[in-house]
Amino acid sequence: MAIFDNKKSEAFELFWEASTYNQFNIKEFASIQEQFSGKEKLESLLEYPQTPKKLILPKTFVNRVSKKRKSERTFSSKPLSKRELGTILSSFYANNGMEHRTYPSAGASYSLEVFCVTNNVTGFKNKILYYNPDVHAVNIISDAPKWGELSNNVNVLTKGAPQCLIIFVLFPNRLTEKYHERGARFALLEAGAAVQQLAMQIANSKHLKGVAAGGLIDNYWLDILGLSSNEAKVALGYLCGK
Repeated sequence: MAIFDNKKSEAFELFWEASTYNQFNIKEFASIQEQFSGKEKLESLLEYPQTPKKLILPKTFVNRVSKKRKSERTFSSKPLSKRELGTILSSFYANNGMEHRTYPSAGASYSLEVFCVTNNVTGFKNKILYYNPDVHAVNIISDAPKWGELSNNVNVLTKGAPQCLIIFVLFPNRLTEKYHERGARFALLEAGAAVQQLAMQIANSKHLKGVAAGGLIDNYWLDILGLSSNEAKVALGYLCGK
């Protein structure tokens, strides 16, 4: 049985450091992906006896929405409206107070913070925004670099520039203070739940599209957001647009 000490997130820090991307090792990461793409994919389902019809389960309206979910890397030049930005960010709204948001968190700790880097949004062109889930509002932090610079630190090939980029930032100490090393798992699960909420929101829209971006250059985005790597961890991003 593992014994926890006062260095609650030490192992998590080692894991995060080992999986951090920078301008040097990102090329190695791309090479690994290229080598893997040529391999035959493993079966995604375990092999059990064929399922009889009487065990086929009914579907719900959620399945109809999720069926429309897909990754889209082609974006138009039309700007997002303020209403459309609100639709995207409402994915993370605190419906009944800060401890009851649209996605779960272990012990209602909510280690995740959401930022939005805009490229072409009406009223918020080239801005870095912080989303306040309590009142469904944004704070303008600073001006954002143009997409040409940002795209070099996202590592997702797109056709056209996305109208905005959602950045998911974790503050693991909010969970490791209570759950010690196990809290690191809970932090990543929380980020995944929030991304799924966003993906479903976009899937339910007629005009919005997007794609997850997992290869962000960590320290670049922390610098852009004005955050310290000692406290904050960039989990991933999500490119959004029309």
